[in-house]
Amino acid sequence: MQGMKRWLLILLLLMVVLLSTAFSLWNTTPVPLSFGFVSFSARPLALWIIAAFCVGGLAGVILGAGLVRDMKLRMRIRRLEKELKQRPRFPPAERDI
Repeated sequence: MQGMKRWLLILLLLMVVLLSTAFSLWNTTPVPLSFGFVSFSARPLALWIIAAFCVGGLAGVILGAGLVRDMKLRMRIRRLEKELKQRPRFPPAERDI
């Protein structure tokens, strides 16, 4: 099963590389990019689109990792609270003074 997953991942990455290369070759028109107060010089359209795709993917991975971590911590808290409720409660010990 792991071997098949690996081959599917390699195939997917190869397809992304091939499609990105073809996309880059077909979209070479230089386009300037402007964000109001920040302007970038004209670069091929494919570069801007691929850069936006990469930045979005990276942002998704970072945000997704944070959400997964939070979800795991919430599950751990629930499990520990359940364990705490199941423990027997003993009255406080009397102190010898």
